[in-house]
Amino acid sequence: MDELSKLSDAELMNKLASLKEDLEDVENERSFIFKQSGMHVSSGKIVAQMEEFDADITKLKAQICECTDEIEQRNC
Repeated sequence: MDELSKLSDAELMNKLASLKEDLEDVENERSFIFKQSGMHVSSGKIVAQMEEFDADITKLKAQICECTDEIEQRNC
């Protein structure tokens, strides 16, 4: 969070937009990969990929919340 306080308002807004875009990309990729009906992949690999996507999504959502909180603090 300390890192965010060092950013200018414009940099913070750009970072937030970038994180939201990254989140959308990861969610789209996850959806695309797991809706493939003709693809045969072992269940172990699917579980590992699901966990990786979920971890990425959780991390990005946390970073988005941190950016949003910093923006709200600045606007008070």
